[in-house]
Amino acid sequence: MKSPTQQIFAIACYFICLIGAPYAYGDAPSSPAWQGVWFTCEFAQRQRAPDDGCAMFDDEGFSFQDGKLSYLRMKGSVEQGCRGNKVGQCFDRNSKAISVTTKELGQARIEDDRLIVRYWGCEQSYRLFEGADYMTVKPLGKSCLWSQERHFYIAPFEGRVLQARK
Repeated sequence: MKSPTQQIFAIACYFICLIGAPYAYGDAPSSPAWQGVWFTCEFAQRQRAPDDGCAMFDDEGFSFQDGKLSYLRMKGSVEQGCRGNKVGQCFDRNSKAISVTTKELGQARIEDDRLIVRYWGCEQSYRLFEGADYMTVKPLGKSCLWSQERHFYIAPFEGRVLQARK
């Protein structure tokens, strides 16, 4: 069972990633900088950057390819050094290969240094800040009902990604 913080993160990550169907006004532009697989930093907190430089990833992330966004869940981790002493809910960022399950979510809309999410009739913007080890995603302005004041700390995964058996 996930802690309340992990459950909130999973819901927030889902809402950040859930862009496609609610965008009725056209195709969302993609950005080459976002192409690929991204995971959240395991040791980040609500509004505090990770204290390990994002060396450890959470088991939840997303894939962004050609404007399409998918939710990813890493499977098969035996990592014991996860936050809250949980086993298997994180993995080393330098892993050579991982297995994931995926769920298509829709299209991503990136404009300059902003991620824009439209859900339940509300549009929420997030500002993107690029750092040396990870990118910070912070909400801008008034949040939608489904959004939170949480900052997300994410980084690209550069290893091989294999589709896990369900």
